[in-house]
Amino acid sequence: MKRQDEGGSVVSELAAIYLVHHSHTDVGYTHDQPIVWELYRRFLDAALDACERDLDTDAEWAMRWTVETTAPLLHWLQNASDRQVERFLRLAKAKRIEVTAMFANLTPLCDTDELIESLQPLHRLRTDFGLDIRYAMNCDVNGHNWTLVDVLLDAGIEGFSMAINEHFGGAPLVRPMVFRWQEPSGRTLLAFNGFVYVMANWLCIGSNLTTFFDEWLPKLHHHLQQVGWTLPVLMLQVVHPFGDNGSVWLALREFVRRWNEQVGEPRLCLATPRQWWDALRSFTDQLPTYRGDWTDYWNFGCISSARETAINRCNRGRLLVADQLFAFLSGMRRATTDDTSQPFLTRLPALRSQAWQSLLLWDEHTWGADISVRHPESEDTYSQWHHKAHYAYHASSLSLLLQRDGIAELAKQIPRQEGDGLIAFNPLPWRRVVAAAVPPQVLRLRGTPDDPTASRHSQDREFVGTRRWWLPPTEVPPIGYCVIVSSQLLERPEEELPVSDDEVVETDWHCLTFDRTQGGIVSWRDKRLKRELVDEKAGWRFAGVVYERVTDLQHPWARHLLCETRFGAFVHQRGFKPDWPADRWSSQRCLSHRVVQTPIGIEVTQVLEVPGLASPATVRVRLPFHSPHLEVEAEWLMGMTTHPEGTYLAFPFAIPNAIARLDIGGCAMQPEVDQLPGCCRDYFTVQRWLDLSNGEFGVTVACPINPMVQLGDFHFAHNQARFELRRALFLGWVTNNYWETNFRASQPGKVGACYWLLPHQGGFDEAAAHRFGAEASVPIVWQSAMELPDPNASLPRSATLLTLPEPPILLLHMAPSWAYGDGDGILLRLLNASDRPQRALIGSGLLRLHAAERCDLFGVPQQALPVVDGQVIVELPPRRLLTLRLHCHLSERR
Repeated sequence: MKRQDEGGSVVSELAAIYLVHHSHTDVGYTHDQPIVWELYRRFLDAALDACERDLDTDAEWAMRWTVETTAPLLHWLQNASDRQVERFLRLAKAKRIEVTAMFANLTPLCDTDELIESLQPLHRLRTDFGLDIRYAMNCDVNGHNWTLVDVLLDAGIEGFSMAINEHFGGAPLVRPMVFRWQEPSGRTLLAFNGFVYVMANWLCIGSNLTTFFDEWLPKLHHHLQQVGWTLPVLMLQVVHPFGDNGSVWLALREFVRRWNEQVGEPRLCLATPRQWWDALRSFTDQLPTYRGDWTDYWNFGCISSARETAINRCNRGRLLVADQLFAFLSGMRRATTDDTSQPFLTRLPALRSQAWQSLLLWDEHTWGADISVRHPESEDTYSQWHHKAHYAYHASSLSLLLQRDGIAELAKQIPRQEGDGLIAFNPLPWRRVVAAAVPPQVLRLRGTPDDPTASRHSQDREFVGTRRWWLPPTEVPPIGYCVIVSSQLLERPEEELPVSDDEVVETDWHCLTFDRTQGGIVSWRDKRLKRELVDEKAGWRFAGVVYERVTDLQHPWARHLLCETRFGAFVHQRGFKPDWPADRWSSQRCLSHRVVQTPIGIEVTQVLEVPGLASPATVRVRLPFHSPHLEVEAEWLMGMTTHPEGTYLAFPFAIPNAIARLDIGGCAMQPEVDQLPGCCRDYFTVQRWLDLSNGEFGVTVACPINPMVQLGDFHFAHNQARFELRRALFLGWVTNNYWETNFRASQPGKVGACYWLLPHQGGFDEAAAHRFGAEASVPIVWQSAMELPDPNASLPRSATLLTLPEPPILLLHMAPSWAYGDGDGILLRLLNASDRPQRALIGSGLLRLHAAERCDLFGVPQQALPVVDGQVIVELPPRRLLTLRLHCHLSERR
């Protein structure tokens, strides 16, 4: 039924409210992480009992339960008895329990491929257990990278709901709202921008029938009228009154029964997401379409543990390379998981699974206890932080192990010659010229060459000491390797290199002028562009460290000067305070300025005094001789202060009328133009690169380890309604402790930053940006040649393993099929990172391609593809993903 309000607008009378009951998954927060996993086992057991009790009735009050995320379910399945699994599947078939698709409540730290990996359990849940999973939901988190739309659609997901918590954040558009979320390729996914996941609790549903009827139902109707809700149905989520990580709330059954008997308008129904989406089907032709990134507010908290966030970025890169190496080894039939001659290979799937799970659980949205900021010294805070940090360090250890075993096993297939020093592997599908300082532990193995199980892994130990060996510019084949003989290396002990304190540093590409008094770069003249790239009027030194804090040091809770959220069912105003009082300063004094000319480039190191930091900041600028980019690295110590503070590296570019674009996972997002209305415009999470360009020139900035950026000015808590780039100021946001819960109150110890800068002629080139970002994030992998090769080693000394497309077609991932549990061959994921159709050629190299299949997102073959002369050609629509399965054998022509 519909009626007109006093102004004549048409509004709907609610006929039914669907109550979706679930436990909100925080991996931590309310309990230590190991306790959370055990609790979810108990919650699911309790859900079985509650739903089974009502299985003989279809009444609206009959208990129904939603499994919000798959990670706890996977843990339960590992431990549940056959009887419990049978009960679960019976209830799922009866539509009393529903599983939704997301692995966890994830953050925008996940790139497109990591999102795909997080959804891989769906294939097993569907095929092994017969679960019909068609819908996805995330709660609490404030947004997701735009490419999630494409990933969910390819995973067979028909609808996606968000239940945002606006504490220190915000929801886009109005809510509730159902709309078609359009992704870059033009496809759309049904999306529900719902109320916060505890909304039904706030309305006293389940606890007080009279209060809901007399007070909250009229307010709900009024709110729906204000936001223009025209549908006769509504979904509200409800959790146990305990809150996050709560169990089944049995009182809901009786509340719904009494309401429907005594009131009945609107009808209340305990429901699963499927029932809600089914109720919407007849109204989908009325839905608006919105195109853009759902830019997140909350992820600024990830750099309250900046060191571990940087570590996890490196973890992801190593896991991708390890998968690639074992894919090639499987193609050669040299290393398979049933190779009895090397028993450790049988453990690869388990190690890989553990590593990827830890990677994902670091990028999950829960970084610590609910009291982590108010009581930073409590046992709960320390316990949860160490459990959380373990995910990053666990993934680090296993990714190092897997990548090292992969490159070492490949290197063992190459015969040795006297004088061989290194094997270099290039994971990217284009030729790379590399010059590097070679860590001495890679040149020499501890122990003996016939002890690879221990000695090969010492190559990954952090090198502390002076550099001695240098590799001059050397070409490494695309998706391939080469042997480097020791005579190619230059022996130049670091202590013997030329040193000066010159303020002007020059190469064939650049001329830089440094400030030796306060630090930073005051001029960067690019010789190719014939332009000055430093904005001298910006007020901040280029490549300078900036310290920021809330001015009032005496305030009892200074975070309320940044944001003070008012909690309530229909609070519409965000709590951000754009005029918060801030102190900001850069280095006061340059303590040292040292210019070293190495065999491969010039390094300028400045040690800067920056008040507020626990140590001087060391900023290192590298100018390679072989490439037109700059590398800027910085590190310093943070202290124990819990007063709100942040740190940045500032890069004020002299690029008039610049337009910003940033990588959100294989997709160039232009702020404002490519964003949903009302989502975050103050700061951004970057995957591999950001670009600032006008029509004539620009600079691409690669961000291999630091994901958070601000643009144009310092904007935290400004709650900008629109993004406007008034000046080309890039702020690499390295640390902060601004969140008032969940994240760390301080992060004592070393933090680091790394940015690569590449000027370019002409306007923005997305393919070139993806290429540069990949080179900064995916380094050449080195392996000592000292380990003994296999007796039958016969590979050539240099080779391309497979020929794969280059940008704008991106190689997202390559893995052996056994990594996903079944089948033979190599799985290949590609993404067309352009707005035009692209033709991708996959060709033979050292591996001969003899068969190929187009697959779904889970690697299940869908269509055989013709292979002609060892090549297969496929068409990729704009901005679309493609998964292939390749069948290869070692080429006879080597």
